[in-house]
Amino acid sequence: MSRSEVFVDSSVFVGLHLGDPRAKALVKKAINKGHTLVTNLVVFSETVYKVMFTLAIQDGLKGAYDLKKHLRDYTFVYGRVKTALEELSEAGFLKIVPISENTMKLASQLGEDYELLPNDSLIAATCKEREIDLILTFDSDFKRIPFLKTFEG
Repeated sequence: MSRSEVFVDSSVFVGLHLGDPRAKALVKKAINKGHTLVTNLVVFSETVYKVMFTLAIQDGLKGAYDLKKHLRDYTFVYGRVKTALEELSEAGFLKIVPISENTMKLASQLGEDYELLPNDSLIAATCKEREIDLILTFDSDFKRIPFLKTFEG
């Protein structure tokens, strides 16, 4: 059986790192159904930032400016996210795919067409280029994209 690809958005990886059982169940279900997980470096960046930001807020910091002043307390998140992605990749469950100049051009068009934030448009463009029609996400913005379906299991 060939493994079909499903894109994993940062909302799911953030959930994994913050202990959200829905995220763990969703990833496990996709793997058990034989899907290969796919992501890109935009998702790595978003995941690291969102986990750092969430932990900082939980610690009582007041926002992005406070996080920047106390960044040294949260840089461990880089290694934690990197290690998790590497472990999934080495186990054969995850592919990290590049973003090309063509991806950027397509993302620009998709961002305008579907009123997406920049990172979401890069994710959508990655999916379109790779002919991926399933996405693991908790972000409802992807529902506006007609060629993507949210993975429900």
